[in-house]
Amino acid sequence: MIEPKETDRFIPQAAHRHRLLTINRYNMEPIRRRMILRVLFDVICIACVGLPVIILFFAAKPYQRGFYCDDQTLMHPYLSNTIPTWVAGFVGIVLPCVTILVIEGLKAFKSHVTLYHFIGTVYKLVIPFFFGAGLCQLTTDIAKYTVGRLRPHFLTVCQPDAAVCAINSGYITDDICKGTDSAAIEEARLSFPSGHSSISFYCMIWLMAYIQFKFTWKRYWLVRPVFQAIAFFLAYYTALSRISDYMHHWSDVLSGAIIGSVISLLNIFFMSNLLPWRKNKCQDCSTSLPLYNRPVVRDTPSTDPAMPV
Repeated sequence: MIEPKETDRFIPQAAHRHRLLTINRYNMEPIRRRMILRVLFDVICIACVGLPVIILFFAAKPYQRGFYCDDQTLMHPYLSNTIPTWVAGFVGIVLPCVTILVIEGLKAFKSHVTLYHFIGTVYKLVIPFFFGAGLCQLTTDIAKYTVGRLRPHFLTVCQPDAAVCAINSGYITDDICKGTDSAAIEEARLSFPSGHSSISFYCMIWLMAYIQFKFTWKRYWLVRPVFQAIAFFLAYYTALSRISDYMHHWSDVLSGAIIGSVISLLNIFFMSNLLPWRKNKCQDCSTSLPLYNRPVVRDTPSTDPAMPV
């Protein structure tokens, strides 16, 4: 009897490996196509809320609301922004993204996961966050251009015609502004609600929730609430500065904070990838959440050893 050579034993294994690699490559093509379609649809969805914001900014005109010449709530001085618009938007968007990259990067390094898995995890967190930010800004801008509430410094930049104000002491709807800065006058009609407050509270509440769900460093458990407090006070101070700068009435700031908070919570629980993580973690906890875990009620104990009682 002729015994097979030592190298002949590995021929079937090599052929089997080659066949598996060929099958995997063949099966990966539909996955790649689905990934490309998902990214494409995500970009389209973000554009659906982003493009209207750009159109409103460049093409829309605010509602021309009238005023009283002796309205003291509109006579405040015109001051510069303590927190410029680009700073509020930049910090609000970049800070959560950097936090996601750092925390998910540390988790990936500790778990020895692949770069592909790390990119997928970050993508599933960042894309819903961007969509919610665009939705928050669109909601705010629709209210701004529809309501057209006057800012506290409106009369300062408007400089209404003194002769008309002397004759007509009632509600004036005509354009009697003598101010030369037309951009400032138009911007002074966009007080309600506060855009700084809405986007700041949206971003920071989302960041607080992300830290709560993902930052699981239990050794020093007070570090997490410290980071959450910093995020909250960033949004809180931004909102208060809009009142002290006479850019908004207090009700405008409160409305903006409510809009940002509500959209952030809706994004966290219904759009983002944070909820499945919370659900999986709570299934291992001793105290279950009725929202996610429905208790199983049995009339009689099971005698089947394969079925846990």
